[in-house]
Amino acid sequence: MLDNLKIYIKHFIFVFVIFSLALPATITISGLFSDTVYAQKKKERRKPPKAKRTQTMSKKVGAEFIKAQEALGEDLPDRAFDILSNLLRRDDLRPFEQAQIIRLQAYVFAEKEQYEKSLDYLERVYSLNALQPQDQLDLQFQIAQLYLATDRWDEGRDQLLRWFKDAEEMGFPPGPSAHALLAQIYLYFASETESDSPEEKQYYRKAEPHAEKAVFSAAEPRENWYQIYLSILLFDDRYEESVPILEAMVYRFPDKKNYYRQLAALYAELQREEDSFHIQQIMFSKDMLEKHDELLRIAQLYLFYEVPYKAALILEEELESGRIEDEEKNWEQLANAWLSAREWKKAIPPLKKAAEMSEDGELFLRLGQTFMQEENWKEAEEYIKYAIKKGDLENPGRAWLLLGITRNKKGIKYENSALFAFKRSTGYEDMEADARRWVKVIESKQARREADRLAAEAAEAELADDSIYFN
Repeated sequence: MLDNLKIYIKHFIFVFVIFSLALPATITISGLFSDTVYAQKKKERRKPPKAKRTQTMSKKVGAEFIKAQEALGEDLPDRAFDILSNLLRRDDLRPFEQAQIIRLQAYVFAEKEQYEKSLDYLERVYSLNALQPQDQLDLQFQIAQLYLATDRWDEGRDQLLRWFKDAEEMGFPPGPSAHALLAQIYLYFASETESDSPEEKQYYRKAEPHAEKAVFSAAEPRENWYQIYLSILLFDDRYEESVPILEAMVYRFPDKKNYYRQLAALYAELQREEDSFHIQQIMFSKDMLEKHDELLRIAQLYLFYEVPYKAALILEEELESGRIEDEEKNWEQLANAWLSAREWKKAIPPLKKAAEMSEDGELFLRLGQTFMQEENWKEAEEYIKYAIKKGDLENPGRAWLLLGITRNKKGIKYENSALFAFKRSTGYEDMEADARRWVKVIESKQARREADRLAAEAAEAELADDSIYFN
């Protein structure tokens, strides 16, 4: 999370500075900041009135100042700067007017991404000390931001800390966004130190109270404030404390896949497997799972939690779409899901595909067993025979046993071929006992039939002999 911290902070600062330096067309601003930079003021403290242009600038100066603002609005920064420069040549400017003109020039430079010059001009304004106390305080904050935006991190931090002190003393306690910025600065310094060093841990400790205040004191904390606070908690492996933060992030930003994924991982780490599964179900319902591994995992979780039918539906759809890779093991897993759901017929097509991709006969043997479940003895016999022929079976004796069973099920006509298969199975130690029982059963049946045949023949012969006495 810290890898892109520096870039993120600079982007945040650039955007913030440009907006905070901008002046409206008809009045000068006494409070440049959003409510989150300063904490909410107590009800008994009245806000100072905004200064109107006619109260702060002469008519001629104000008219030219508005022209400069209009030029900026028309995306003519050079034209605006020339107007402001001409204004500064006047000998009758009051300090307040001079400060506001230079302040708008600083904005021009910020618009042109010339932040060093913007910083220089703001420092000139601040040194004039011609603005209202809170405006001076706002300038102080902007200067701190521009230090950071120009990679002068130490100066930016020191200036921001001074601003924190002055704001408290003036009765304007810093609000959540100011605390968030200071926390970001400390995290930046942490990222610049050696990993796992005491210095790194110290910066995280300094960042934590500010990040916490940013999140818990704001009515609607910004997304990056949550990110900052979460990174601090995860740095210390404080997973239990991280869970409610991530739960809030999932609630506040329901379309951000990464937060769901992090929350699912945290639940799993804390052995809350069912909660983790629930989050991944939500992700699947929101079409957040797109990659092969993600889709395969959710299907496997449905199998684990004994919902094989749903697992099979996911595997079938995603194998057909190509988002789950066309591989033997994946088709086999689809077949397994259908088999677990006791959908024997639906298991046959994916099992055939898997068997055709396989280098051994195992899957053909399973295919034969599936046809046995359907009592399709002809197909069962064919696939079991092919499995034996293809070879590399884990238990060939069992394959011969199953072949004997399928042939035996086909009727008396196939008894001898069944007997042959059972006798082959007796050659394998682990199957010998079962195979001999089958051999005994068939041979006993055949012996009984033979005895019955001989008895029938004897009876017929006896009847033939007796017939001479009745002629």
